[in-house]
Amino acid sequence: MFMSQKIFSWPSLAALALAMVFFLCGPAQAQTVGVVDLKKAVDDSKAGKSANNKLQAKYDSLKKSLDAKQKELEKKEKDLMSQAATLNQDALDKKRNELANDIKTFREQATRATDEMQKAMSDAMSPLFTKAEEAAARLAAERGFSVIMDAKEAGVIFFQSSIDITTEITRALDK
Repeated sequence: MFMSQKIFSWPSLAALALAMVFFLCGPAQAQTVGVVDLKKAVDDSKAGKSANNKLQAKYDSLKKSLDAKQKELEKKEKDLMSQAATLNQDALDKKRNELANDIKTFREQATRATDEMQKAMSDAMSPLFTKAEEAAARLAAERGFSVIMDAKEAGVIFFQSSIDITTEITRALDK
């Protein structure tokens, strides 16, 4: 039986790509690398904090609504169980079907709420990440970086603080 194996992970591919950049450019040309924690830069910016606060408020509102509906369904289920012995089969089947439909509706609402949150997160955060990437490109040009890597996404496990531009990216986002 053939089993596919994952030979390379994304962090190892990123490291390999970086090594290739250094190899292809040759030792005659000095390469400088910058590192940024892009998520931290965005989250620490004024716009990022504002967006996260709005997203948290939206999440809390959706969660409160879903929690209330879930409690209502649990009560209906408990009531149905307590009435099961006293109801005739047709009435019991009708109440079970109603409960099943209510549960289905609740699940659909929960799915819509999840989709709504994902869209809200994307709408709020994507422009900030784009702006942060543009700021990183400007910093690369200003400071002569050959490469800027995201410390969390590229598998970087150590770097000198002198090449960390996270704070500078946060400041650029706050302008």
